[in-house]
Amino acid sequence: MKRRSLLGFGAIGLLGAWALRPSDQGQPHASYFAALNQLLRREGGGIPLLVIDLDRLDQNADLLAQRLGEKLPVRLVTKSLASTGLLNYLANRLGTQRFMVFHQPQLNQLAQDFPQADLLLGKPLPAAAALAFYQQLPVASTFIPARQLTWLIDSPQRLAEYAELARALKQPLQIALEIDIGLARGGFASPEQLGQTLQWLSDNPTPLRIRGLMGYDAHVAHTPFWVGQAQAFAESNARYLAFLDSARSFPTLWPQQPLLNGGGSLSYRLHAAGRTPLNELAVGSALLKPSDFDTPLLAEHRPALWLASPVLKAQSGDLPFLGSSQTLLQGWNPNRQRAFYLYGGQWPAVPVSPAGLDYDPLYGRSANQERLIGSNHTALQVDDWVFLRPQRSEGLFAEFSELRLLRRGRFVGSWVPHGRGSATY
Repeated sequence: MKRRSLLGFGAIGLLGAWALRPSDQGQPHASYFAALNQLLRREGGGIPLLVIDLDRLDQNADLLAQRLGEKLPVRLVTKSLASTGLLNYLANRLGTQRFMVFHQPQLNQLAQDFPQADLLLGKPLPAAAALAFYQQLPVASTFIPARQLTWLIDSPQRLAEYAELARALKQPLQIALEIDIGLARGGFASPEQLGQTLQWLSDNPTPLRIRGLMGYDAHVAHTPFWVGQAQAFAESNARYLAFLDSARSFPTLWPQQPLLNGGGSLSYRLHAAGRTPLNELAVGSALLKPSDFDTPLLAEHRPALWLASPVLKAQSGDLPFLGSSQTLLQGWNPNRQRAFYLYGGQWPAVPVSPAGLDYDPLYGRSANQERLIGSNHTALQVDDWVFLRPQRSEGLFAEFSELRLLRRGRFVGSWVPHGRGSATY
């Protein structure tokens, strides 16, 4: 009797474990991606590409403009929108010529493509990179760095280096001071340190001209529960104002109309909705909304960027060395029934259509033929297309030769990414 009871409990345990096995997540393409799949089968060219949905991009840009209104101009973050065509399109729609730049070669390209632009560095560059900008700027360029370019200074040492650079170039350099308002990623650490630096600058006249401040508050969007987002935002703004008070105490150095830059895609809505010390906001990824920007503050923005790749092989989801255990493994997890090999891979992106696809942790990733697993219900065939959603756009554009433009279900053109063949940051 005891033995039968143990066997009975064992059988119940096995049935219970089997009942907890993964459910079948596989589905064919939903209508939006089914139509895009057919379009790419006809016009995709057979190689991986990036697709920008212009209708969704417009909705995101209009939502941003509506929230900012007339009170906060937008500065487009070029590392997330690394294409002259894309930047020009958004600049026209949003009525701005302000750009935030992070990479010296891209800086030179923007000075050429947007000769009327206002360019602000989004990170401090070595003085050698700044020198390269001036060396590579064409003599006939109508871009005037002394008025249109603002370098970012994050420390007394870099301030001294840029002062020396300005003397060597025999021309003034316009600078903004990076302040740490809670992100703890560098910049002047306290209003006192900023004041000491400005005192040095006051005592040692240089060709540097202060334009304003830049403080980044991305940490606010990821505030832990024991702090709370409202409190973190208030503390960040209070720190910004403390730095501003310190800077204002040097009226001979501080401009009457300073640039007070900050925000970002993750926090722009907080600045737009409430009190803010800023007079402009830097925004980039909110307009394309890659998956790393799936936060409550961006819930109304829509994904507008897809990575598409054709299926090279569609076959059984078998793995090496497992032999007859394959059947048990696929029975336990129906989402391992099929394997699909893509053209290219190892991108910072997650599969989104057909539903139920995933990377295979037992097989590994590949930059040549990425393996995805799924169930029989995905209904994918060779030469169908799989759609992935990039986790971020920065650094990704340079891996592709063009950005294909989708409008109302049709391709209407393309844009060329910046830095094709080399990463842009």
